[in-house]
Amino acid sequence: MKKLSMAVLLPVITASVLALFSVNSLAGGQPPKDPPSFAQLDTNGDGVLTKDELRGPLADDFDRFDTDNSGTLTEDELPAPPSHQ
Repeated sequence: MKKLSMAVLLPVITASVLALFSVNSLAGGQPPKDPPSFAQLDTNGDGVLTKDELRGPLADDFDRFDTDNSGTLTEDELPAPPSHQ
């Protein structure tokens, strides 16, 4: 009886551990990061953001966010960061 239990239990445990590792790796294994602050994005410290200081979606949609057409973004012009649920 003891051998039968180990013969069944070992593959079940192995499959469970592998499934946990797979789910963790699919999720990136890391909790979502908070987006950078305005101050972190403002690399030259002038209080506004230029296209040169941005990457990704903020840079791609820069003209849409620049509501006053100044060629820079203020903190008020930035969209709210996505929430991690």
